[in-house]
Amino acid sequence: MSEKVEAPRALTEELKAGIRDAYAKLQANTPGFSTRRSQSQMIGVVSRALATGGVGVVEAPTGVGKSLGYLTAGVPIALASKKKLVISTGTVALQSQLVERDIPNFLKATGLQATVALAKGRTRYLCTRNAAEAQGQGTQEGMFGDEDLQLYDRPLAPIEMDVAEKLGKAFVEGRWNGDLDNAPELVSPTLRSRITTPASACAGRRCAYSAQCPVLRARTEVRDAQIVVTNHALLLSALSIGENDNGQPLIAPPGDMLLVLDEGHHVGNVAIDQGAAWLPLDDMAKRTGRLQILIAGAYRAVDKDKIGNLLPTEAIEVAARVSKLLKGFHDHIAQVWVPQPDEREPLWRAPKGRLPEVWKQPIEEIADETRSLLNWATAATALVAKGKPEDAGHERLQRNLGMALEMIEQQYNLWAGWRREDKEGQPPFARWVTLSRDGDTLLHCSPVSAAMVLRKLLWDEVDSVVMTSATLTGGGDFQSLAIDNGIPEEAEMVSLASPFDLPNQAELIVPRFPATPDERERHPKEVAKYLAAELDWDKGSMVLFTSRWKMEKVAELMPASLRKKVLVQGESAKQKMIEEHVRRTTAGEGSVLFGLNSFGEGLDLPGEACTTVVITQVPFAVPTDPQTSTLNEWFESRGLNSFNLIAIPHALRTLTQFAGRLIRTSTDTGRVIILDSRLLTRQYGKRIIDALPPFRRVIG
Repeated sequence: MSEKVEAPRALTEELKAGIRDAYAKLQANTPGFSTRRSQSQMIGVVSRALATGGVGVVEAPTGVGKSLGYLTAGVPIALASKKKLVISTGTVALQSQLVERDIPNFLKATGLQATVALAKGRTRYLCTRNAAEAQGQGTQEGMFGDEDLQLYDRPLAPIEMDVAEKLGKAFVEGRWNGDLDNAPELVSPTLRSRITTPASACAGRRCAYSAQCPVLRARTEVRDAQIVVTNHALLLSALSIGENDNGQPLIAPPGDMLLVLDEGHHVGNVAIDQGAAWLPLDDMAKRTGRLQILIAGAYRAVDKDKIGNLLPTEAIEVAARVSKLLKGFHDHIAQVWVPQPDEREPLWRAPKGRLPEVWKQPIEEIADETRSLLNWATAATALVAKGKPEDAGHERLQRNLGMALEMIEQQYNLWAGWRREDKEGQPPFARWVTLSRDGDTLLHCSPVSAAMVLRKLLWDEVDSVVMTSATLTGGGDFQSLAIDNGIPEEAEMVSLASPFDLPNQAELIVPRFPATPDERERHPKEVAKYLAAELDWDKGSMVLFTSRWKMEKVAELMPASLRKKVLVQGESAKQKMIEEHVRRTTAGEGSVLFGLNSFGEGLDLPGEACTTVVITQVPFAVPTDPQTSTLNEWFESRGLNSFNLIAIPHALRTLTQFAGRLIRTSTDTGRVIILDSRLLTRQYGKRIIDALPPFRRVIG
């Protein structure tokens, strides 16, 4: 990993002039463009961060024009400094909007010239080698029988082979670029796994199919582009493992990145996922037990007595021991936890992240053996990669070795996380055990805070970073965000005012509701009664829930005459529901969307499509979540109030997102209603109400 560049840099007069010129042209050449003070402030923060190698954090409510704000500063600075502007987002929808609309429109309006590319993971693209094999091409016997190397659980079904053939034909004829997100045929999960290739199984430029490889084409575009749009997961993965083709970084060296984290409120959760590991005991024991034929094939292919300092019999014995230890770990779990037959979602969690002392010795043993197997697989993969790529058997061996390497890495990451000593003064890892639907025992390990992960990958490495979102704080207080994400103290953090006249455009209503959300049977009945009486059923409304059960229960309780106007999430595809809702409201029929968290973020329904947003209860984080529970315990053990530090800031950010569905333009009007009487009776109520957007209050 490269060191963060510390060369002295400044926001020079020349750079300022370039940014002002871009903004002036944007205004002049964008129909209906109106200057907004908050957008100008954002351009200032982004300019200072990206030009000086700093960190800027900007909370920019709906209407500020975030993407134009960071493009106006970021593109001129990237072009002048010859660094790469990398824009990372939390959702596919925003990536598409940036690549297809926002960036092309910005470049056209300003006259700036820059190449743009979309960076996605390699398993989003067709592997032409694997697709040919799936159709039975290129599978002539090499030095190994195909059945010897097969790690898959079942062969492809005839219909899947047919789809593979159609995809291959569409690609060869130039009707499709190999991006599976835009595949002309429906791709099943099983087929996707066969016609894509993970990094460890890819021969890169040495592959016989490299000249027509969609991944290599996309990678070349990304490396050559001056502006790259990606997603948080791929960004952190690339920074974490330094994924590269032929020794080159996937996106850019961290020291050459001017990074914008749009939808930045998602970054923390993605970072936690990045540091997490899990292991299905039975499945891994079975797959590890199958490795002996693959191991023998690797020795034959490289014609060496030893690989990774192990003879063939020694390597096979290590795999057999790992498989046996995985099977045997069930007995250790049974000493501590036996799931009850009536448990809906069986789960055992280590208190404060500390695993039982009696597990320590078996964990050390299995971690050491897995490390030996990982060392062997890493060495074997590297040696086989140097072989003859034009041999079909050799390519299959390399691919299967790559799959095995990823499988063993997955195992080792779990055991490494279970054996590691948590540092004094830092939150512990969460460690827990669950059962899968088919009865396999799943072991889990995860950081509970994103701070350490992001310090290591982002703040200490990347040249400069801007984090932005409509919801980063609770009422303008960045403390919780800074702690959760490890944001450097010297970062410039700004919460911008909404450009809309919110006190006159909208009301925030908190009625004295007769039932609290924890009254399981009564609350849904009262919600249904309230909606029937209070909603404007001739216009567009949205009702947001925190549980699917309650959403479906309220829908079931609605009077039949009104129920037909309700569209419930899950009853059809999300996009189809939204289109139908817009059709109805445009026609003046009235329509109500019932949705969960995913409807509370990112939906843009201006005008009559959404004049009322009802939030059925304050969305507190589920306290039974293993990561949250472990962090709660750690805070409480240090004499801190975990509810104030975790639950309230999280609820505020989510509530602000939900409330943000209402006012999308300067002419929208409406009301946000929260049917949670705890806001009127509990101590935290005033804090939450005061921190919400400045709509006119109608409380109690």
